[in-house]
Amino acid sequence: MAQVNDYNIANASGASVRSDLNAVFSAIKTLNSGGSDPSNTEAFMPYVDTADNNNLKIRNSGNTGFTTIGPVNTTNLGLLPRAGGTMTGVLALASQNAGAPSIHFGDSTTGLFKKASNQIGVAASGTEQLFLDQNGITLNLQNEVRFGDANSSHYAAIKAPTTISTNFTLTLPVNDGNNGEFLKTDGSGNLSFASATTSLNNLSASNLTSGTIPNARFPSTLPAVSGANLTNLNASRLTSGTVSDARISTLTASKLTGSLPSISGANLTNINGRVKAFVNLKGTGSVSIRQSFNVSSITDNENGGYQVNFSSNMSSSNYIITHCISQNNSGHGSHGCLYIVNSSIGTSSFKSRTFKDNNSGETIDKVMVSFMVIEN
Repeated sequence: MAQVNDYNIANASGASVRSDLNAVFSAIKTLNSGGSDPSNTEAFMPYVDTADNNNLKIRNSGNTGFTTIGPVNTTNLGLLPRAGGTMTGVLALASQNAGAPSIHFGDSTTGLFKKASNQIGVAASGTEQLFLDQNGITLNLQNEVRFGDANSSHYAAIKAPTTISTNFTLTLPVNDGNNGEFLKTDGSGNLSFASATTSLNNLSASNLTSGTIPNARFPSTLPAVSGANLTNLNASRLTSGTVSDARISTLTASKLTGSLPSISGANLTNINGRVKAFVNLKGTGSVSIRQSFNVSSITDNENGGYQVNFSSNMSSSNYIITHCISQNNSGHGSHGCLYIVNSSIGTSSFKSRTFKDNNSGETIDKVMVSFMVIEN
């Protein structure tokens, strides 16, 4: 170790000059090493400070102080080599921004930068994509969190909606739940697993806008309800069943439009002063009904004798019977007279006989025999 007060070689005897030169050469060889800064300094002067971990220092260009380079006893003066090495201590970088991140990897617009105090931003293509701070990781621009499959050929992603009116946090459940359960929220962001049966115990019918409720969901006996609440029931909803008479108010002719369906005369049992039955029958050969109303069958009793059987009985045997007979199609043949057998008139049937009009008392079949029954 050697330091000199100055590097001037003053005029002196040979021995003194030699001693000064040796001191200067020693100082140069030991880089002015010593336990304190040299007293006589020059700009760019090197100096090893033996009192400061043998750090190599160099005088600044203004000759106002020394700049520490590193300890001479440490490889590479303790500096990080271009390849390899271990960094210790704090690395301080300029803040920069997303367009020119402080740390990048060859792409000058993609890397890390200081976004703000206690915030680290991550930039890609010159745009801030996310940042980290004491609150966690924040993804910008509706970016996704992607989870790749086993070979990274596809992924499942989660992202925020296009617009959010207020910030919120969803807290995951404490366990993975049970088979068949679903994830629900308490309205404050706390998620938990629940079964559908326990969660659908207070469902308002107003929320059922479509679909079909199975019969098993209804009790075996429905509670009594007031018909006063059924004030706007659309008849188009009645697809089956029978509407009771009490539910049908006065029916006006204006309500009967289009073609009425075919109905059985058996159901028209309470029409006052109306035709209650009629029949047009073929009276020759095999007797048959051509057309009828409330007539179930014709009994061929004998030559010229017919019994008319009603589908629905008359209310009494005091009904009115009108009738007519016709000749054969050519207009020829014997005329005849038709009589109602008075003793046969009953609520379920009556009998008639057709005689020739020559007073011979001989009965005769006719091509067409018609009856009409009127009752009040």
